[in-house]
Amino acid sequence: MSAEDGGDDGSQPAEVIEIVGKTGMHGEAMQVKCRIQEGGNQGRIITRNVLGPVKQGDVLQLRETQRDADAIGGQ
Repeated sequence: MSAEDGGDDGSQPAEVIEIVGKTGMHGEAMQVKCRIQEGGNQGRIITRNVLGPVKQGDVLQLRETQRDADAIGGQ
């Protein structure tokens, strides 16, 4: 399913506004800050871990927007 399908799966779009850095044991994930674009958390900025290539301005489809990822460095 692509982002354009608009399926009713409860996912919400979020735009990547900053790439914080690499995370994971081998640097396989990127930690990003993204702004929720729709729903009850619209406008909120959260930190998420993303697998695969990502750049600033990309739009992610998030299933869950309540949790933030832990900060890099474990603090």
